[in-house]
Amino acid sequence: MEQKETLGKRIAMLRKEKGLTQEQLAEKVGVSAQAVSKWENDISCPDITLLPLLADLFGVSVDELLGVKPVEPHVIILDKDETQKDEKKRNRPFTWEWNKHKKSARWGTIAFCIGAILICLLFILRSFPQLGLFLDHDGISGWSYVWPILVFTFGLITVRDHTIFGSLFMLWGVYSFASCLIPNLFHIEWYVVLLIIAIILLIKTIVGKKFWVKVAKSNHDEDRTPQLEVTQEDNYLDADMSFGSGVITYDGDTLRGGSIDMNFGDYKVDLRNVRTFENDCLLKIDQNFGSLTIFLPSCVRLVKSSDTSFGSFATYGEPSPDATQSIIIRADVNFGTLQVKYE
Repeated sequence: MEQKETLGKRIAMLRKEKGLTQEQLAEKVGVSAQAVSKWENDISCPDITLLPLLADLFGVSVDELLGVKPVEPHVIILDKDETQKDEKKRNRPFTWEWNKHKKSARWGTIAFCIGAILICLLFILRSFPQLGLFLDHDGISGWSYVWPILVFTFGLITVRDHTIFGSLFMLWGVYSFASCLIPNLFHIEWYVVLLIIAIILLIKTIVGKKFWVKVAKSNHDEDRTPQLEVTQEDNYLDADMSFGSGVITYDGDTLRGGSIDMNFGDYKVDLRNVRTFENDCLLKIDQNFGSLTIFLPSCVRLVKSSDTSFGSFATYGEPSPDATQSIIIRADVNFGTLQVKYE
């Protein structure tokens, strides 16, 4: 029997046709990558207000997106002159284009130009005899000042995507330049700098790549308005919340499981209306910074499974002695506070 095409499968197909990843699609429509993944796996559906945005993004109608009518093939007619221009561009041995829509490329270009300007200014200043005598001393030539500027430039280029390492290289460049300029400046050995970098790399590895990526994204987010997305389907709770506060009350009588993704906020999730927790009920929590409180009824026992990095996971109160049901909370807490309360 032929399997019926679902909304999730159409979203996945159209996304791949556009050459987008789940993360890129999530960024364009203002949701999390986990939400897109649940759409495509038919665990949940996009909010009705997002349908026109998704249809416009994929270049189809809302009816085509919902499967009311089949998706019509798109025929693109290329202009002959434009095709020839693209062919000539591809045949060039080397091109360097500044795409103003790519912020990382733009920042790298600006940082490179700043470094080149600093080096040129250095040699311009050395052309004046008075300043040249001041810059050249104790066998230190003008070229001794160039490599600190190069180190500083490298840090400036990378600081946008790798804040810690970029900042370290910028500071190293400034210190090296100052040590050439001021002979009696305190001296830091190269192995001390290497030690600092190794310690930071160790902390980064322990904390985890997933958390580091989220922090980097949070540092570069231009829009930090509160976001709260909650769905309750098939006895499954899915919540994505950040930069705000609020209370989420689960209205169902039965809970099969759930997933909570929280970043920077103060939120509460109330599960006290639940009377039946299915076997192997698993609630996954991914928390970065902020405070999250889970309220449980006395009829269920808590089974904790946590991985905390500079965070805490505490339980207050106890279930009733005759509680036979259980819920597993698997939490990944980074620089935050997770509390489970029986009330």
